[in-house]
Amino acid sequence: MADGAEQVARLQQQSTDTIDFFWLGKTCNSQWERMIRRALPVHGWVKYVDRWNKVLPGGSAHERPSSYTGSRDVEGLYARHDVKIPFLPAESTEALTWLRSKGWKDGEPFVCLLVRDDEYLAQDQRHGNGNPRAYEGWSYHDYRNSDIDTYVPAIQWLSGQGVWVIRMGKLMAKPLPTGMDHVIDYAFDPGKSDLLDIWLFANCNGCISTATGPDMIPPIYGKAVLFVNALPLGHFASFSNSIWVPKPLRWSDSGQLLSITEHLRNGFTRSVEYDAAGIDVLDMTSGQITSAVQEFWQRITETWLDVQDDLDKQEHFWDVLMRWPLYSNLHGVRHPDSRVGSAWLRTLDETDSRSSDLGLP
Repeated sequence: MADGAEQVARLQQQSTDTIDFFWLGKTCNSQWERMIRRALPVHGWVKYVDRWNKVLPGGSAHERPSSYTGSRDVEGLYARHDVKIPFLPAESTEALTWLRSKGWKDGEPFVCLLVRDDEYLAQDQRHGNGNPRAYEGWSYHDYRNSDIDTYVPAIQWLSGQGVWVIRMGKLMAKPLPTGMDHVIDYAFDPGKSDLLDIWLFANCNGCISTATGPDMIPPIYGKAVLFVNALPLGHFASFSNSIWVPKPLRWSDSGQLLSITEHLRNGFTRSVEYDAAGIDVLDMTSGQITSAVQEFWQRITETWLDVQDDLDKQEHFWDVLMRWPLYSNLHGVRHPDSRVGSAWLRTLDETDSRSSDLGLP
């Protein structure tokens, strides 16, 4: 999702004696593809030139690949360059017309909520065909899934603040309960479209996500993101205005929650690896999710007040993270408003001695 914005930034800073051309493979959103084609010189024939370039001696000097960290803006390009690929007036008019049809009024705040489950990868034609084998094939990262029902109290809290909540998703396992004010279950709305998928994320007042692909759109447009129930902790989005709250991890034998350092040392990307390490992956409770959402929204509205103990715990988190051996692989320029959730930090008993015992310098 973010690669197009990265390339827009690189074009803005390159010398005038260089000309770049791009090609696109299969894309998951036709609207984003149209916007990339409007912003970059994209041509089908470039694919064949690129293939020849890869086999020619010295060809690597003429490549412009995506950042090795994928969608992570480790160089701080978004802050230094205008990467907000614009929508056409007609596109914004269409999106606003849809929003107004739901009862939303101009100027009212809204957040996008994206809670990952099995359905998209198993059902979408690019990834699966909806049979049991498709679900089994993607089960290796079930640890990333969450139950939408556990988010209902947080949704109701936001609604009580006058904030619209738009539950996003192309294909989702189950709908939200009906009858909630200022809530749009877009994932099950017949009017959903590739345009709205992008426009809503780009124009929201904030995004709440469990760490999936589309949540890279809000940072491109300068929007804050709450990553909640997100793993691994080492993938913390330090390049963006964001709060990261991981799923609790618990040692199966002792029942003790993992410390920050233990999270980092056991940052697996497959469910079976957590099982093999003797670690239970727990879902956050509704209360924990609500606490994270309250901090997120109060920081957006500048009504959150930090206490010194929270600031000290946040500083300690950064100290541990920056001493992690893999830090430089995933992190670079740090956004000044990136942090982990205050309520989550309060649940931990992370000591300097415990960190040292686990091999950190």
